[in-house]
Amino acid sequence: MDTVGRLTGMRDWRGADLNRANSMRARIGAATSAAGYIPIETPVLEQVELFVRKSGGEISSSLYSFTDADGVKIALRPEFTSSVIRHYVENCEPDAGPMRFSYGGPVFRHDYGEGGAYRQFTQAGAELVGDSSPAADAEILNLASECLRSAGLGDSVFTIGHLGLMHRVLESFRLSEPVKLFVIANLGRIAHGDGEISDLLARAQTSGLINDGGELTFPGVDSDEQVQEMLLTLFGDSLAAPLGRRTPEQIVARLVRKARDATDPESFNAAVSLASELGRLNGDPADVLDAAAEVLSKSQVQPDVLEEMRATITHLSDMGFPMSQTTLDLSFARGIAYYTGMVFEAHVTRGEDRVAVGGGGRYDDLVQALGGGNVPALGFAFTIEQILAANESLAAARGVQADGSSNDV
Repeated sequence: MDTVGRLTGMRDWRGADLNRANSMRARIGAATSAAGYIPIETPVLEQVELFVRKSGGEISSSLYSFTDADGVKIALRPEFTSSVIRHYVENCEPDAGPMRFSYGGPVFRHDYGEGGAYRQFTQAGAELVGDSSPAADAEILNLASECLRSAGLGDSVFTIGHLGLMHRVLESFRLSEPVKLFVIANLGRIAHGDGEISDLLARAQTSGLINDGGELTFPGVDSDEQVQEMLLTLFGDSLAAPLGRRTPEQIVARLVRKARDATDPESFNAAVSLASELGRLNGDPADVLDAAAEVLSKSQVQPDVLEEMRATITHLSDMGFPMSQTTLDLSFARGIAYYTGMVFEAHVTRGEDRVAVGGGGRYDDLVQALGGGNVPALGFAFTIEQILAANESLAAARGVQADGSSNDV
């Protein structure tokens, strides 16, 4: 009889490997507990809607999902943040003040089985809900650094970005939400010379995000509702039967909305030009902020976001955060459909390579998107398997085993 093997992208843990994984998770848990974060364990199974409502395509397309016997669409959790925020919405009062949670456990993503990674892996991290201050940004960044130090990765380096700044820049040009996300998704390659603004404009026009500068207008008609009534009359019987699941009214409303939302090329080019100029700034945080202030002084964008970032950097310096190992990169975007402000990623250096072990940032819209109030939040998560691999690589370079014993014979 044929044997039944492991699923693709899965692994077994045993012996010393399992002990190291449990120990690493315990070290990070000890660091978050020492900082006052409450341990929380959420279900492995959640409703699919919890993860697709705000997470964007990257996670939504990799869900392990199914419909259970009760007809409910279920998913294995692909990350912890949405589950923690769901718990907050169901159980916590916003007026009670900031809440701090820490967690650790397995998560599942179907597309992680390539390139030597696994479809089941272990996350450990923390979330801070109810604080919008720069001090909270600094607290999360510093806690992430403390966790990595506890894990034996004191040489880790940080890249920090700020999606809030880029959103503010793009909003000043009255770009539609789809256009803003499109620009931010492509900003890295534009800012670093891998593409041209003209190419980006052409792609936006092809996808219908950019119009030719004209507007959908009718003499004496001001509101979208009046435009919809007029179009329904003009189209007459051609829209009498619903197309697919949409009614004629829904079809016309969508056409009007797309026409209203489309951005003109002049605004698009000006916005991308300014965002690209900012995106080329990276390096020492203080120097980057000074240069960004100079760039914004020639625009209509208020520099208040830069002042918030400067306050965060000041807090970090006071906390002893490794600023010499930190880069502020204004083109850095992490999970564009998810994050709204400060974002960061932590790396470990392996020779000339940098390997990401985790990261996080601010996601102020998530509580409201999951049915709660307008409550700010931020957090981070690390992948235990990546930390273990980085730890072993560093230990080998120092001539010791991952458990601290010598490699010498």
